[in-house]
Amino acid sequence: MLLVDQATYRWTLSHSHRADNADGGTPRYHDCAERLVIRRDNEPGRLEIVFASGEGTAGATHVGEVKRGDDYLNLNRPGVVRAVLGEAIDRGWLPAEPGRCELDGWALVDSVLTRLAEQRNDRPR
Repeated sequence: MLLVDQATYRWTLSHSHRADNADGGTPRYHDCAERLVIRRDNEPGRLEIVFASGEGTAGATHVGEVKRGDDYLNLNRPGVVRAVLGEAIDRGWLPAEPGRCELDGWALVDSVLTRLAEQRNDRPR
């Protein structure tokens, strides 16, 4: 649960993939994706951020961990989810608008990392 400007947001994480046994042996997994779903309480909008595996990207050791080169996001951490949410809102997601809005998570990574760095720099020392 996140509290942002007196509004409560909730999020869930999931991992999906396809498996095949083309050679009759150990299953091979492909088309993996990490999915972050965010909703604001009492609003109909649903935000889905999808991190689909591809060239140079990967889910890693647990649900919610995504990597691109040296860049890493742990979507289980509230501060990271808050940064993703802020970026989605800045790009036009409206929680009060009914329906599902799906965004490519990889397109958000640079902006989210910048937000996280700014948050760290704003902390009192």
